[in-house]
Amino acid sequence: MEVDLRKANELFHDVESNKYDNKWGIAYDAENALRVRNKFEKALGGPFPHVDKLLEVGCGTGYVGLNLCLYDSLIRELYACDISQGMVDTCRHNAGELGITVQAKRSELERLDYDDEEFDMVIGHAILHHIPDISAALSEIHRVLKPGGICMLAGEPTRTGDLMGQVARNGTAAAVKLYSRLGGYFGGVPARLRDNGASDGEADDVRSYEKVVDIHTFRPARVCMVARQAGFAEARFEADEFTSSFVGWITRTIENTLEEGNITFRWRYWSYNTFLKLNRLDERIYPFVPSSWFYNMLLYARKAG
Repeated sequence: MEVDLRKANELFHDVESNKYDNKWGIAYDAENALRVRNKFEKALGGPFPHVDKLLEVGCGTGYVGLNLCLYDSLIRELYACDISQGMVDTCRHNAGELGITVQAKRSELERLDYDDEEFDMVIGHAILHHIPDISAALSEIHRVLKPGGICMLAGEPTRTGDLMGQVARNGTAAAVKLYSRLGGYFGGVPARLRDNGASDGEADDVRSYEKVVDIHTFRPARVCMVARQAGFAEARFEADEFTSSFVGWITRTIENTLEEGNITFRWRYWSYNTFLKLNRLDERIYPFVPSSWFYNMLLYARKAG
């Protein structure tokens, strides 16, 4: 499929914006705020500081920025941008529901519509792998940071983690389809496959871009080198989600393959709590397993000054 990658990203995320939080189990509450804070504190190697002016790039629905703002003392001014106007609108809506002030607008990461040295910190989650030109994106982040400013990008797939995810997704989808054909039960009723044949017209055509807009997987050490070439004085990485990611892809594939009637509250409760338990296990084994095996890269980069 030959498409303009930037336009594909914009259209796909516009279509997904009104259901994205439900699709990925995104919530804005004390539990998720703590999870987001812990993720970035792992990248920082210490407590999350007070930030006067913070920009969330590729903000999507506002997952990381809005959850961080649930801590009254952390963020004084929150700014957010995304290539998708639909995502920007959803981010504004979520902020309004939470009583949080955010200055959000449409802007591409490779051409940020902000002044030089405007922000104390730039953060993002699951954004860099959508960007065609990684070097340009990191250079733009460096440009808008004040001297001494910090960039942290989380939720970026490593090459090994992505391969594990593919194995989990493909194996689970094949197993569920076979189980359904053999007359198996799931959630107390016959296992029935979702009907993905019904057409939603143009929206379905745009959703076909999902496999196109995930452009990159990463070798973390290589990304750190690109960040230093972009001007950052320091660049390093951490990682998270190993066993939790593998099992998470299995459970999400089951949920996406079977009809909604098969997916009970009991199943969702079990899968969510299993993910949390495995996430804690991952943190315990992190010192003993190569970080490049984990699914998500956490990039930390600091501007000189």
